[in-house]
Amino acid sequence: MLVSSEVGAGQIVSSRQETRFYDDLGCLTADWAHQTKSDSAFGATATAFVRLTSGWTDARGVWFAHPAAARTAMGSGLVAYATVDEARAADRDGQALAWNEVLR
Repeated sequence: MLVSSEVGAGQIVSSRQETRFYDDLGCLTADWAHQTKSDSAFGATATAFVRLTSGWTDARGVWFAHPAAARTAMGSGLVAYATVDEARAADRDGQALAWNEVLR
């Protein structure tokens, strides 16, 4: 996939498959279960990364929110933040979601 902007970008890095890039974090989370199921069948592992201003960061270590004014490439409105406080402050309902919560 061609990623036209680093804002909202993500990737799944697999030990078995080529890296998959996403221009919307909603697409990354939707594809996560399929990718990890496929990898685990072969004993492989995968890690999701999101793009923050500081660079690529493991998705398990960031916080997610749905800001009211967010405009993401595919319309999910899901945005990653480095801290729980940043995510809560940005979220339209004042909530911050961890990686495992976003995947539900």
